Amino acid sequence: MDAAGRFPTLNESNPAAPGGLVRIGYIAGAHGLKGALRLRPDDAESSILETIRRLFLSHGGAPPREYRLNAIARLNRTTLRIALEGIATPEAADALRGAIVAVAADEMPALAEGEFYYYQTIGCEVTTAAGERIGVVEEVFSNGANDVLVVREGAREILIPAIADVIHSLDLDRRRIVIEAVPGLLE
Repeated sequence: MDAAGRFPTLNESNPAAPGGLVRIGYIAGAHGLKGALRLRPDDAESSILETIRRLFLSHGGAPPREYRLNAIARLNRTTLRIALEGIATPEAADALRGAIVAVAADEMPALAEGEFYYYQTIGCEVTTAAGERIGVVEEVFSNGANDVLVVREGAREILIPAIADVIHSLDLDRRRIVIEAVPGLLE
C-alpha cells in the first residue's frame, strides 16, 4: 500500500507473462488451517477467476511470483477463498497478507466488440467534449453503484463515473477519453 492508502498497480513486463500483468486484487489474509487465502478482488463482480488457472503475487516489493490456482470459492460479496499450489499452512498463507494479485494480460478472456477492461483506461488523457483537458486516468474503483475513473492533473483530482451519460467516447488506440461535463462533475 502506498502513502495515500492505495494499492499500487502491477503492470510491469514479466518473462512468465509476456503481455504484462494486470492487478485483480490483493490478499486480505489467511483462511482456515490448510493454507487457503482470502482474496479481495478489485472488482467484486468479476468472473475472471473462472477462466484463469495461474496467478502472480507480488509482496513487499519482490518480483511477482507465479502460483497455480487450485480452488476458488466465494466467502461473501467482497471476498473469495483461494487455494494456491505450494501454500499449505496458515503461516505460509498469512505471510502473503497484503500481496498484490495479478493475472497475465494475454490470458484474460476475450472481449466482445465495443467492450474494454478498465485497466486499459489507466494513463488515458481525459478531455471534455468542448476540448478542455481534465487530466489522466490514474485509478479505477467501484463505488457499489458504478465504476469510477480517478482522473488527476497535478494536485487536482476528479472522480468520473464510468456511465454512458458521462463517457462520450473512448479511444484506447489514441489513449483518449472524452466526457460530457454534466453539471457538478468538475466542481
